[in-house]
Amino acid sequence: MLRVSDFEYLLAALIMGGVTFSLRAFPFLARGFIAHHHRIQVLGRRLPVAMMVLLTLYAMGVHNWHAPADGKAQVIAVVVVAGLQLWRRQALTSILTGTLVYMSLVNGWLGL
Repeated sequence: MLRVSDFEYLLAALIMGGVTFSLRAFPFLARGFIAHHHRIQVLGRRLPVAMMVLLTLYAMGVHNWHAPADGKAQVIAVVVVAGLQLWRRQALTSILTGTLVYMSLVNGWLGL
């Protein structure tokens, strides 16, 4: 049977910590390259919207919807977020308000 010593656990933790730190520090170290690269700029404009769409689709798909009323809270929250985003163009406000509406509906605070 293969035994792993405490030193090997410590070494593995240090290596994982070093890799994690390096990945987190890379954007700051490569700021000059990132700021002027065309593909990175395109990703910076399109990726946030793509991530929000993917998260929305995932959140809508993980629930078991046996009847249309089962997804009422999710649908209302998505409509609120989309409406606020189109109106105000402030992602943080849209997300926080949508989350508050969703939690209020799920917990029955709004009586709907």
